[in-house]
Amino acid sequence: MQRKLNIKRILIFIAVALIATASGFLIIAKKYPEMSVTSLKTETPKQSEKVAEAIPNSKIVIPKSLLLPVPFTPQAPTANWDELHNEACEEAVAIMAHEYFSGNTSSTLPPSLVEKEISKITEWFTKRFGYYLDTTSDETAEMIRELYDLDTNLITNFSETDIKEALAQNKLVLISFNGRLLGNPNYKSPGPIHHMLLIKGFNKEGYVTNDPGTRNGQGYTYDFETLFNAAADWDHSIKNVDLNKKIAIIVSAK
Repeated sequence: MQRKLNIKRILIFIAVALIATASGFLIIAKKYPEMSVTSLKTETPKQSEKVAEAIPNSKIVIPKSLLLPVPFTPQAPTANWDELHNEACEEAVAIMAHEYFSGNTSSTLPPSLVEKEISKITEWFTKRFGYYLDTTSDETAEMIRELYDLDTNLITNFSETDIKEALAQNKLVLISFNGRLLGNPNYKSPGPIHHMLLIKGFNKEGYVTNDPGTRNGQGYTYDFETLFNAAADWDHSIKNVDLNKKIAIIVSAK
């Protein structure tokens, strides 16, 4: 009898101990959830996040040579080099850019079309600024945006890479110069103080331009050193070009 009583007590003790242990685990799990097995798992990054991190920034592919088929016109299409046409380089390069982005694939532009557009541009300059003979790169870019509905971007102290990347993206480059530093033998001596030309390509010889300052300016090539050293924007305050202001106008379709 006594032996049965002892066994019964032992079984009760074991049962109580098991219940107490289980209760203790439950209390700890509720109080310290961070200790649970689930919370110790390390989350694996999503596959899309891994791919995004692995993709490098895209770069523009620049070919060894490139030539955009931009139609040409001299700034004096009828060979009338009066005051207006002597200073119509900004108008001429804007017209060539407009015709190119309009889909004109002609080699040259008709003089009648060019003269009509020059009149339209000079009228716009006069209404907007009160003058038209010499305009800055910023003023010229504004005219191209407003009159021809094209996009423009100005780059100061442009590099060869800036020019090549623009052309590789089917954009045109317009730059203002001290024309006398370009050394073009086709200019009437001594050459224009303020000039602007259009860059439409490049090759191993240099940068291919449409230079409206001469009837022989279609496809005329300059090396980069010449272009950069001669680059100079017009400055109204000194009524002259400033060689410290080297600005490229990048023109593109919207």
